[in-house]
Amino acid sequence: MPSIDQPEYGASTFSSSISLLKTIVGAGLLSMPLAYSTDGSIFGTFIILLAAITSGFGLFLQCYVSKYTTIGHATFFNLCSITYPQLSVIFDIAIAIQCFGCAVSYLILIRDLMPTIITYVPYIGEEHYKTFWLLVSTVFTVPLSFLKNLDSLKYTSIVALVAILYISLLVIGHYLFNDIPRSGLIEYFPSSVTGVFKTFSIIVFAFTGHQNMFSIINEAKDKSLPKLVHLINFAILVSTILFIGVGLAGYLTFGSSVNGNVILSYPNGIPTLIGRASIVFMVVFSFPLMLHPARISVNNIYYWAKEKFQPETNEQTSLLANNEEQVRSKIVPFPETTFYVITVVLLLVGYGLAVAIDSFAFILAVVGATGSTSISFILPGLFGYKLIGSESDDPSPLEKIFKHLSLVLVIWGVLVMVLCLYSSILL
Repeated sequence: MPSIDQPEYGASTFSSSISLLKTIVGAGLLSMPLAYSTDGSIFGTFIILLAAITSGFGLFLQCYVSKYTTIGHATFFNLCSITYPQLSVIFDIAIAIQCFGCAVSYLILIRDLMPTIITYVPYIGEEHYKTFWLLVSTVFTVPLSFLKNLDSLKYTSIVALVAILYISLLVIGHYLFNDIPRSGLIEYFPSSVTGVFKTFSIIVFAFTGHQNMFSIINEAKDKSLPKLVHLINFAILVSTILFIGVGLAGYLTFGSSVNGNVILSYPNGIPTLIGRASIVFMVVFSFPLMLHPARISVNNIYYWAKEKFQPETNEQTSLLANNEEQVRSKIVPFPETTFYVITVVLLLVGYGLAVAIDSFAFILAVVGATGSTSISFILPGLFGYKLIGSESDDPSPLEKIFKHLSLVLVIWGVLVMVLCLYSSILL
């Protein structure tokens, strides 16, 4: 393993764990019962566990290969520059579109939910309610979007996790107290392969937190692999428990008739109203978490384009520990002016799209199948296969295992991409 120097400052392991957990657990939690309705209770749980293992291994590989870059500057762009430089800008474009698309979908969710929570606003016409609530959301999203570090969002992430906990308790509590009439069929296994394909991406992409993993690594006070693995295990374990708990409880309550957003399946009442408000809280504080990696990727794309016209740029190198072999690792500059310009542009475009477009479902499905799969499975696997053991002519048995498993993760990612694109476009 390459050695690293520990910085004297940075985010704690707890803070990093909260950031990763909040990045993973988002609005996808609400669709877990729908996934169970097509996969069945047993097979659906198996897919969740499989997704947890593969996504967790992808996060682990990101931690492992980050040591091959300049300390504190691990990014997809840097790793691509080291391993597959010709693909770096392509993957950054995919990351930018995927993360920005998710951020816009959060705004659309705010726009659609708030009029159902507060049904009357004085002096505002009903036809303008959605636009009004979008404008109100800027009071929270805009200031948070200008924070430069994920660690600065740890307190809002905790608030969002409290909202997630409430939603989870609401769904599980209704099932345990049996106060909702049971409806729909309950099955253990899927009744059709086609149905599994249609909701396959819900489960597989639910664990996507890889877009912020490098930022979490860069900001971590303790960048040692054991500490990073500890925070990954915590985030994956808690996410898995939430996904299985909410998914099974919602499915066993409503069966095959469950809504795509499970909270909409419950009758109106104060608990349900609080649940919908919790969703709004959750996505408001999730928006900057998605904007953060999108902004970094846009800056990388800008830097790449600028470098094309100005090829002579300063490059820094990082050393592989054992034999001091030099590997080219670019530190992409991010001046304050560029930071603010990109942030303003993303906010303006994002809110403009949220006002103008009714649904992002199809676009997000296609972008998610390509962008999410790339950053969760394919890229970490390619990085691991290329870099693990590269500092030695005789890699250790463990390094050989990780290297081969990295290739398996790439193959898994390609299969997931094909299946999800097929289900999004043809089914």
